[in-house]
Amino acid sequence: MQTIWQDVRFGVRMLVKHRIATIVCVIALGLGIGANTAMFSLAEAFLLHPVPFENSDRIVSLVDSRVASQDGGAGFGSQDFNAVAPATYLDWKKEVHSFDELAAYAWDEISLTGDREAQKVQDFRVTANFLAMIGVQPLMGRTFLPEEEEPGRDQEIILSYGLWEQRYGSDPNVLKRIIKVNGKSFNVVGVMKKGFDFPMPAEAWIPLALGTKERLRRDNRWLWVLGRLKPGVSFSAGAAEMRSISEREAQVYPDTNKAWRVRPQPLREFITGTLTRQYTVLLMGAVAFVLLIACADVANVQFARITGRAGELAVRTALGGSRWRVIRQLLIESILLSSAGAALGLFLAQWDIQMILSHMPADVARFVAGWKTIRLDTNAFLFTLFVAVASGVISGIAPSLLGSRANIAETLKEGGRGSSISRTRHRLRGALVVAEVALALVLLVGAGLLVRNFQGLLNVNEGYSPQTLLTLNFSLQEQQYDQASARLNFNEQIMRRLGAVSGVQAASLVTSAPYANGGGIDQSEFSIEGRPLTQRGEVRSAIVETTTPNYFNTLNIALRGGRLLSETDGAESPPVAVISESLAKRYFSGENPLGRHIKTGKTESASAWLTVVGVVSDVHYGWIVKEDVPTIYRSFRQAPPFSTTVVLRTPGDPLKFASAVRAEIAAVDANVPLYNLKPMDKVITESIVGIAYVATMMAVLGVIALVLASVGVFGVMSYSVSERSHEIGIRMSMGAQTGNILALVLRSGMLLTMLGLAIGLPIAFLLARALSSLLFGVQAADPASFIGLPLLLLAVAGIACYLPARRAAHLDPLQALRHD
Repeated sequence: MQTIWQDVRFGVRMLVKHRIATIVCVIALGLGIGANTAMFSLAEAFLLHPVPFENSDRIVSLVDSRVASQDGGAGFGSQDFNAVAPATYLDWKKEVHSFDELAAYAWDEISLTGDREAQKVQDFRVTANFLAMIGVQPLMGRTFLPEEEEPGRDQEIILSYGLWEQRYGSDPNVLKRIIKVNGKSFNVVGVMKKGFDFPMPAEAWIPLALGTKERLRRDNRWLWVLGRLKPGVSFSAGAAEMRSISEREAQVYPDTNKAWRVRPQPLREFITGTLTRQYTVLLMGAVAFVLLIACADVANVQFARITGRAGELAVRTALGGSRWRVIRQLLIESILLSSAGAALGLFLAQWDIQMILSHMPADVARFVAGWKTIRLDTNAFLFTLFVAVASGVISGIAPSLLGSRANIAETLKEGGRGSSISRTRHRLRGALVVAEVALALVLLVGAGLLVRNFQGLLNVNEGYSPQTLLTLNFSLQEQQYDQASARLNFNEQIMRRLGAVSGVQAASLVTSAPYANGGGIDQSEFSIEGRPLTQRGEVRSAIVETTTPNYFNTLNIALRGGRLLSETDGAESPPVAVISESLAKRYFSGENPLGRHIKTGKTESASAWLTVVGVVSDVHYGWIVKEDVPTIYRSFRQAPPFSTTVVLRTPGDPLKFASAVRAEIAAVDANVPLYNLKPMDKVITESIVGIAYVATMMAVLGVIALVLASVGVFGVMSYSVSERSHEIGIRMSMGAQTGNILALVLRSGMLLTMLGLAIGLPIAFLLARALSSLLFGVQAADPASFIGLPLLLLAVAGIACYLPARRAAHLDPLQALRHD
């Protein structure tokens, strides 16, 4: 132990002695370790702690998946998760043996009115055993009782801590209150603990009451089911049993279940989502590349330092020092370097995390599982310690082994030039530079593709000038607006009022505006008259929008054939629809779709058939699916919706009209809550903010890799010039011109760079192929990324080579010949 402490003290003195080299190494390692620590904190939150309760590893999500999608798809980001029909859930509860119990929940939105201004709240309808099954209890009050699952006895509500604090002022007597929920009286029976918002982003919970007819439905999938494994039962065993039950159901109920199978998933994986996991793995690989480049840089510096200390190491060996003692000394110095880099890296990681957290919109962050748990915790410190030691060993092992092999007699002679160790050291330094360039190119190309993807997602929406559109949502209470005529009257009134607001160029309604669902796309099944489905697993689905006739003009959606919806398409008129080009091409290829009949949903009513009267250009509704999704547009007069998006075209800043819009809608009904009042361009950027984060982080990592790689090239070429100064002096004394010396050094450095590019390009292409399913508006073999970025890297490397070459060309031959 005493000798190790001596080595540490000596190592510190040596690092202080070579301050410039030490600072360069610490900064390089600090960047690499800091990026890895920050990414570890994100990965820990997203992959290990995405749910706000303990023992989530025993909870399994049971989702339905189409048979054709059971493999999860081949592309990066493929997924097919669907809710479960009520009858299927009830069958599972009776038949399953691997789970203690099953529970279900469903998405819902409610309006709180009466005591204050109307407020839309994200709630979930849950079974009575839901909270107990996942192992949580309220801070105040109780959970739901089994009898409260009965229709008519389900008017209880549990509040989240945030809602209790924000709307009810943390009233300790809130359990005695009766509040208005969708116009009905509900009893507050509980308040959850602070931070609990499962399923995200829950603000309240109400009982899930299934009526007699709903309990028998097998074709309407809207329940999300969770199960808790029994003690001693593995996930694979529980999943196998559920698949067996699902197979039996497909045989017993072929009409509704033949195309569907259960797809069990650990809850943490289901909540995180396939895309988040894959992007997280991508970024973890990227930061690992950056750290490897930093280690290569430090290794090259170590080679240079050890070369300068060859005499010292030879004397140590001559005085009886063992090879192991020399290796240990050099490794300790390397680990000290990486430890200093780790200390800097922790500060950089904390700064990175603060930047990431501060720039995420609150409306988006509440939907990101694990977001609230992102921080530098004990695990992050332990991870940093591990990375520091590993980096020290990786960057120091080769220099240490070579430095300890020096021949004493040869080294104590004049320089020992031309030794086999010197040649080996030179080849290793060159190999490290090649690896740095290759890794940097992979990162740069990956970053370039993702940045181009983000730009493509922004540009695809420029056709309807989103920066001058104002959007907002409202939901009508079912009790007050149960009749279609009441909903239609409300919509007609607000359309007249909003259209008359001074400065508003156009006012329209639509069920859901583009990108309004956070990038996801809600599709419904539809039928084509005279063309029944014939194959197992076949399904026709499309986005179904209910809209006002002027919506197409508001968003600059072009008419391709037939006519648009009109003011005469009323409740008494024959039901009509306008379809998108993608739907016409996919389902009416080679024929005229005008006059054909389609039907949304599964109703058997003859009046449900819609006559296709027009075809319009496609609108991109979400970033997750890069292809155009078939869309059906219905008239709001023929199917007045409960939930609607208002879209206003304005001459300038849309937010200037926000107060006027609120006042006009409140004048019709002050109890209708308005929410998501935002300019359309903000809706789009918030929807793709996750892609923006990934693209930005990849771009930053790419720049860091570019800088580190160029520093590596510069360092190797500078050392090479110093090492070959005697040779250069001889060449110059024999008549070599400045251009000859420049070419000599540049040729050596650019050869290493070209080798790195040659190795990196195929790897970058494989990465691009893996990312291809997510790239929108850009090909995997994008010329800008695969030509422009390698040229950029080549240019930067050329500058890094030119500086040492210029120094070599201006060497004084007499001084060079005296070298060593």
